[in-house]
Amino acid sequence: MNHVSVDLETLGTVADAVILSIGAVRFDPDTNQIDDDGFYRCISIDSNLDYKRRIQEDTLVWWMKQSPAAQKVFHEPNKVSLETALCEFSDWLGSTDSFMWGNGADFDQPMLALAYTQTTVPTPWKFWNNRCLRTLKNLPAAKNVTVPRLGTHHNALQDAIYQAQLIQAIFAAMNGKKVKT
Repeated sequence: MNHVSVDLETLGTVADAVILSIGAVRFDPDTNQIDDDGFYRCISIDSNLDYKRRIQEDTLVWWMKQSPAAQKVFHEPNKVSLETALCEFSDWLGSTDSFMWGNGADFDQPMLALAYTQTTVPTPWKFWNNRCLRTLKNLPAAKNVTVPRLGTHHNALQDAIYQAQLIQAIFAAMNGKKVKT
């Protein structure tokens, strides 16, 4: 499978925001197949600050209003450095020519790409393989497509799985197939 749904949990909405966690799954947009293993890393805030990544106050306030399950990202015992997380994500992706799906053309992939540049770790995907779920969701064939939301909202891995399921459902609807959920 060469499609990857990626989700970041961050402390801001700008490209140089602190990245709290990275979640990703491989999936096939034409079937219901999603890689069970996935990728998930929680990242130390201090290691982000070493690269001058920023915390936005409004996002921090927003986090304070989220569920205790979502806030667990702040208390994960096995956090890694930003550079380690990016190297491990690159290793997980491998050398495949992956299509990278994020929920917004200006969010997940651009934030990750800047982090790769800041840490001097090579970006493991081609910029022309970026795909945008937000754009896909706004196509006419996708307007009435819904997928049940399971798990913890704002957990990067669980959000990445949900995004992959939504992409699969939209592809099915666009191809005139029954949407499986």
